[in-house]
Amino acid sequence: MSQLPPNVESKFRLVHIAARRAEQLVQGARPKIESKHAKVTRIALEEVNLDLVRWQLASPEPAVEEIPAVDLLPTE
Repeated sequence: MSQLPPNVESKFRLVHIAARRAEQLVQGARPKIESKHAKVTRIALEEVNLDLVRWQLASPEPAVEEIPAVDLLPTE
């Protein structure tokens, strides 16, 4: 594969999306295509390449408030 599928800007994201889709297939989701491949990872990659897998970036999580440090040393 020399080109990335549409709407996927990096190889890292391609692998991440395909891995998540492969997990769904392992858990019993039906494939969106008829494939000559038997492995779920290959089927997932085909589905992503054909732009059949919907995905979106998650919104960033809000920052956790800092908890003030507690002095654990005994005081006399």
